[in-house]
Amino acid sequence: MMSQYSLLQFFNDIQNKKFGLLRLDLSKNGSIIASLQAQIHNNPKNKDSKALEELVESQNFYSGKWTRFNIMITSFLKLCRDTDPWSTWRSCDVIFQFYIDLNNCLLNDTYPVDDLVNIYVENTEYIIPLAQTLDSNYKILQTRKFQFLGHVSSVISRAFNSIKPHNIGNDPNIASQPLPGKQRVLLYLVNQLNNIYFTIQSPQLCSNIFRNFKPKSSIDKFSQFSLKEQIEYRYLLGRYYLLNHRITNAFVQLNTAFNMLLKVFKMTGTIADPRSIRNLKRILRFLIPVGLIMGKLPNFNLVRNIDVQDEFTSSYITLIKSIRSGNLFEMNKWLQLHEKELRQRHLLLILLEKLPVVTYRYLLRRVIQTWSIEQQSNRLPYDVFEMSLKRSIRDSDTSRDQPVDIFNGIHKSCNAENVLVTLICLGYLRGNCFPLLKLCVFQRTINVNDILPPIEGKMLTMFPLNSDDSWLDS
Repeated sequence: MMSQYSLLQFFNDIQNKKFGLLRLDLSKNGSIIASLQAQIHNNPKNKDSKALEELVESQNFYSGKWTRFNIMITSFLKLCRDTDPWSTWRSCDVIFQFYIDLNNCLLNDTYPVDDLVNIYVENTEYIIPLAQTLDSNYKILQTRKFQFLGHVSSVISRAFNSIKPHNIGNDPNIASQPLPGKQRVLLYLVNQLNNIYFTIQSPQLCSNIFRNFKPKSSIDKFSQFSLKEQIEYRYLLGRYYLLNHRITNAFVQLNTAFNMLLKVFKMTGTIADPRSIRNLKRILRFLIPVGLIMGKLPNFNLVRNIDVQDEFTSSYITLIKSIRSGNLFEMNKWLQLHEKELRQRHLLLILLEKLPVVTYRYLLRRVIQTWSIEQQSNRLPYDVFEMSLKRSIRDSDTSRDQPVDIFNGIHKSCNAENVLVTLICLGYLRGNCFPLLKLCVFQRTINVNDILPPIEGKMLTMFPLNSDDSWLDS
């Protein structure tokens, strides 16, 4: 019976490389830890840490040459001895110390570290939510905000930094060998680190991880990694680009992640799975804003069907409609209504900067279609566009006395010429302005796209994609 599990059995199982015994999760390993705890407490000698160290060393694991392995096993026995199953806070010191010692075992590739990779990943899956739980109570615990997650990131980063490319040079013997365990979980570690950096509000730390991922990889083709990890990586890379205002790169990565996830759903039919819907929402919350900036409007029905219970993401439909109709007042009203959420996701400033220009363009598109093209004219008087701006902004004599804020401060109907010149300079409008005549002149055509070319193409020309990401498509 598991209740009779002994120290002798534990040492025999470790000798036989049954490292699943080293799980931190009490729901999976609680009975073994409880049995070992009882045995250690029943022998007064083993209560002493030095005695435990000597006991482990006497087992002669790996002929006594792997010192860090002995430290790790001793650390696990100390965890068994001191853990309190009723208090995470009282147990966290021994839990984190064991995780650190396990991580240290992976750093030196001259030892058989591959055998420990699976249990390391499993314990990482346990330790990150544990750190998040402790950090969520930092005021009660009187610890620093993100103290535990920050500590975990420093531990995982040591494992990441220890990974070296496997197939160095042209040696066919090296290239034909099985992929090392750490190489197999390289993308997993990359994603875990980047997720933590976003959570602890230090996303710029992702730069080093993204930059060193490919040089560390022994896998030539990104598509050879787990599909789940590929999607996660593109999502995180897209968020990182968006945070740094690299719009085209952000859109490509987020959109690719979204399309890959949709393909998975079509193949597996698991779109009703709560975790799958959660992943879709994570991508949509950033893909929709960056898509709007690129002039790429998503399918309303697709957004509504996927996100029926999330008011924030579903409400993007209102924003989409206000932009498409050229309604600047409603667009700013939406931004103001969702200011808190947008601030939390670091989206507010970039949307305030980019979306008005897109909205102006859609407004101008409607004016040209209904005024100029219908009259078979290639001219647009300033005053016609100014009247449309006045309706779009709801700019009136009474509104000028209203308080000025970040949402309405710079948008005035008297800036009609400035708007037109800005659109021309950005390449969103093919035409010329004549201030003395108060007139905008453009090509005579019935195709409005000849006058207002797609935003996406112009942005790709002005802000080309990062060539370093080309291997992600291999």
